[in-house]
Amino acid sequence: MRVASLKIENFRGIQDGVVHFKKHPVLIGDNNAGKTTLIEALALLLGRDRLIRELTEHDFYGSNPQPADRIRLVATITDFPGDDPDQSGDWFRDGRAIPKWLDEATGVVHPLRSNAAWKLCCQIAAQAYFDRDSLTVEMVRYFHDHDNPIDPFADDAPVGVPPKLIQQLGFFLVRASRTWDRVFSWGSELFRRTVYAAAAQPSTAILAERDRLRMPAQPIEQDGQISPLIHNVNMEIARCISNAPAIQLRVTGTDCRSVMEAVSAHFAVPGGASVPAARQGSGLVSLQGLMLLLELGRTRAAAGEGFLMALEEPEVHLPPATQQQLVQRVQALSTQTFITTHSPVIAAMADPASVLVLRNDHGQLTAKPFLTDVLLPDAPNWKRKFFQQNRVDVLSALLHPAILVPEGRADFQLLKSILRPLMLTEGWISSLPRAFGLEVGVVPTDDAKVVETHALLAGVHQCVCCLVDGDAAGQGYVEQLKATQPPPAAIVRWQDGAMMEDTIGWILMADEPAVIPVLDQLTQPPPQTTADVVTWLKAHKMDIISYEAVADAIANNVACRARAAELFSGLASACAGIVTARFHLDDAGVWVFQP
Repeated sequence: MRVASLKIENFRGIQDGVVHFKKHPVLIGDNNAGKTTLIEALALLLGRDRLIRELTEHDFYGSNPQPADRIRLVATITDFPGDDPDQSGDWFRDGRAIPKWLDEATGVVHPLRSNAAWKLCCQIAAQAYFDRDSLTVEMVRYFHDHDNPIDPFADDAPVGVPPKLIQQLGFFLVRASRTWDRVFSWGSELFRRTVYAAAAQPSTAILAERDRLRMPAQPIEQDGQISPLIHNVNMEIARCISNAPAIQLRVTGTDCRSVMEAVSAHFAVPGGASVPAARQGSGLVSLQGLMLLLELGRTRAAAGEGFLMALEEPEVHLPPATQQQLVQRVQALSTQTFITTHSPVIAAMADPASVLVLRNDHGQLTAKPFLTDVLLPDAPNWKRKFFQQNRVDVLSALLHPAILVPEGRADFQLLKSILRPLMLTEGWISSLPRAFGLEVGVVPTDDAKVVETHALLAGVHQCVCCLVDGDAAGQGYVEQLKATQPPPAAIVRWQDGAMMEDTIGWILMADEPAVIPVLDQLTQPPPQTTADVVTWLKAHKMDIISYEAVADAIANNVACRARAAELFSGLASACAGIVTARFHLDDAGVWVFQP
């Protein structure tokens, strides 16, 4: 079984929204877009009682719930065996869910099946309200079997979801704020559940350790330093109580439960003593907890049970190679996964159609797939590069408030090359009225497909801007872009007849006498003027070594850094619709660079 969709109303920062899930969705988006809220909503609907956090007024949209306000959540569950209610009698019978039918192409749930492609499903709902008398939040979880909205607190009680079915689903949540140092102990519910599922209770070892602790070879109370004190106390007690028992000191309470609760994980260090998990680095501690959870998933899969895992920010504490291996292992063992991430590397591992870009516009949640339709084998080369080779760069740009699509790949590489050393220069970012690298993400464009690239991105991002040359071809792109629906949030172009390399020349001209000698290794013979550098860059597109040499020269010159700041801050301002000294809006509504 898996979750096909989730509807949310009035929960935290989301007033209303519907999200459709594939088997292994990856959720990306700005901070406060709703990634964590989606995961917490799934936990309320599908999690065991211990997984559900106590709700407060702040869990209601607006944080000030009135008597009629309700949190409403509905999850659509599908992939039942054979799409046959009779094969899932625990779910579909009197006192349980009513069979419904899901059209995955549209996301619509129907009461009766009139299309063989529709899939059997049921819907689990939860509602909550704030009781102003008790100052607590009341919540109920039930099967959503009603065409019209109901209030389960005012109407007849709906059919509840038995804990047994919740356990069958097997929803587990790994939050971003994870501390795992006690995960390999009986104080951890995860460890206890894994031990139980694997029938791995080490009863013989626990009993042996209990007996050893009861009769230690070197009792603490017999130590020479403390034994006089213990002896005197025992004598005083004996004077007051006949047949008084003697005091003994033991490491734990010597029953089995106390022994198990005292167990804590250690790591064996080669050539040294074992070290407690709490003393290890965060990456190792986090990883061992996740591996334990995967072992539980393996056990559930072997038993034919469900294992749905929600994993927040798998990049936390772990290096990139380990992140990728972890995500692949999680997906291989899980019936369904829900991953939230700020890492374009993690997002790029997923099927592009499973990457959901979240946006929260004043409480209205939207979740749009990075790739809407399957990429066909005959897809054009530029499009295949966009979704395959360039996927990390594109997803990285999608995580910014605005996106800039340059006319060509060389423009993309020049912008990135110039910006990178500048961002590492102390105090440079604080000199910008608007921080380009933080506010604007740049997307690589192949084969001058600026118009087509904009069309792809406009479906998943609300602020896509385009940057073109000042020549005739650039003007043609301007006209095409203005005719698109929706048009770019901003169209930016270089001055008449100019391109990106000319703008780099303008930056170098800020201190030509100092910069040109630094670039003596750029060409043979060495360049004598800025014009020589510009000519070289135009003739050697995508010469990354040359780009980096020019970028370093700019970053190490005060005057050039100041001009670069004007350029990048002006670009960010143009994307935000703000006039600056370097970019003005012409009569055609295009932002034109003013050197």
